Amino acid sequence: MASSLHFPVLCLHGGCLNRDRRTRGATRCSSERQALFGRIAPVYDNLNDLLSLGQHRIWKRMAVSWSGAKMGDCVLDLCCGSGDLAFLLSEIVGPHGRVTGLDFSKEQLSVASSRQRSRAKACYKNIEWVEGNALELPFPGSYFDAITIGYGLRNVVDKPKAMREMCRVVKRGCRICVLDFNKSTQPSTTSFQFSRLMPMLWAVKCLLLVKCCYTRNG
Repeated sequence: MASSLHFPVLCLHGGCLNRDRRTRGATRCSSERQALFGRIAPVYDNLNDLLSLGQHRIWKRMAVSWSGAKMGDCVLDLCCGSGDLAFLLSEIVGPHGRVTGLDFSKEQLSVASSRQRSRAKACYKNIEWVEGNALELPFPGSYFDAITIGYGLRNVVDKPKAMREMCRVVKRGCRICVLDFNKSTQPSTTSFQFSRLMPMLWAVKCLLLVKCCYTRNG
């Protein structure tokens, strides 16, 4: 389960050089993002509070509800970060269900594991933390009853491939629930985002909520 990205480069005719450059660029971009999330791991939850004005906790509960996860299910929280969604999912699936939290940042997973050890509910013991790549999920096809990804899809270097991987490992008829921020199209909200929040966050983009719930039908 490699934590960096590798794409095979097929050298045919004159296109190899461009593909090789794109591959190196994607790998470098992914490594930079991985390093960034490693650095911010200790303050990641506080950053989410600031970015969402505290609303992300409500949105995460909504996302878990939309996922359709139920008691005894096997579920995946992709780009799990410090584990908020994974903990909520474990409460839904119960001690006889299974939750996998996958992230490319071992520092984030360390925070999540520490939080797990400090919590007493029996259901939290059903969570397994996996360091892995959202573009090459280390699971067989049609494996999970539900998948969530919270504030993670925007940080993936190849979003279509990440979605294809999620579709591959989710069972037919089950759901992939995506929760993320997005730039507002409302002038008043955009003005607030950039005139009030941006100075506090330096160069970190302040984005608003996008809710997407996908059901695999085939």
